[in-house]
Amino acid sequence: MEIKAIFLDFDWTLFDHKTHDFNKLSVDALNLAHSKGVKLFINSARSYYALDKLNTFNLIPFDGFVINNGGATLVKDKIIYADFINSKDVDAILTFLNTRNYSYNIITLKNTYIKVTDKDIVNEFYSVYYEPYPLDISLYKNEEILAIQVISYYDKDLEIIELANKYNLLFNRFTPTNVELTSKEFLKSKGVKAIKKYFNFSKNNLMAFGDDLNDLSMFKLVNYSVCMGNGNEEAKKEAFYVTDNIENGGIYKALKHFNII
Repeated sequence: MEIKAIFLDFDWTLFDHKTHDFNKLSVDALNLAHSKGVKLFINSARSYYALDKLNTFNLIPFDGFVINNGGATLVKDKIIYADFINSKDVDAILTFLNTRNYSYNIITLKNTYIKVTDKDIVNEFYSVYYEPYPLDISLYKNEEILAIQVISYYDKDLEIIELANKYNLLFNRFTPTNVELTSKEFLKSKGVKAIKKYFNFSKNNLMAFGDDLNDLSMFKLVNYSVCMGNGNEEAKKEAFYVTDNIENGGIYKALKHFNII
């Protein structure tokens, strides 16, 4: 077995929400694997901005990034693909949200911006979810947009659904008070496929770590899928191997198990 590349989920795989930190044993193990020639790729639902602000890139020498659950893929600073919302529609969408007085986030390739109209609901979101606070909307300068996250209420869903339909966008509720609009369905597998093609990797040379259902599409494209011990039970069933919990150095133990380090 020769592992040439490893794809890594972020939340509850690399990043422990109990401690709001990375597991040092696993970070050191990944650095050792990289020093032996194994390429490392983040594959996360998080935005590039969030990953950067959480110090991810300073701890681990990633060779590429699949961000926003597969919405875009980069190798270093080269964009392999990015499923941006049609730029012609962006102004109309933002005008609609501003007119309706919504709070919302704009996610671009490397930045996230926030427009706050309801401080209470925004503060509630950022108190519950460990997410770096975005840049103020005044700093946004016409970057292309991957996703618009609308901080809404259930009773306003209908008009957001209508907005999505009007501009041929996908509507996805990802928290009780947040919906996300994207140009198409974002899947982690799309990023894996793009990187496999770019580097001419074979399935036999690939490993992936994850913990939840959105990792299953990624698991199917690698020979060695590893689910964390703290992961979803369905994800465990689909994985090639189940390792220990994140807090016990699950990534480190799996890399040892497969003789990568």
